[in-house]
Amino acid sequence: MAEHKAFKSMMKGLEESLEYAKGDKSKARKMSVTVAELPSYRNKEIKRIREDLNLTQRNFAFVLGVSQKTVEAWESGRNMPQGIARRFLQMLQFGGKKFLRDFNIISVKL
Repeated sequence: MAEHKAFKSMMKGLEESLEYAKGDKSKARKMSVTVAELPSYRNKEIKRIREDLNLTQRNFAFVLGVSQKTVEAWESGRNMPQGIARRFLQMLQFGGKKFLRDFNIISVKL
């Protein structure tokens, strides 16, 4: 029964797509998505995020997919994170341990 509903829904979507392609915009839905700019993080903020997660520099580096030397450079102020590392730091800052557990990045055993 559920498969039948899903199939009907998919077919309806395909039919609406075809109508849209033919010029019928009456059923088209618009969605506006705004992506926040990448935040900048200074050395003390990075260290605070890591410490709030109770991670060593080594484990924090592993979570972020960077080297421990990179984390050391960030925390000493010699370098600043760039690109995706900045977004991931933002996600860690606001999502914390729950974020890491929800995405199976870490597991906590007592």
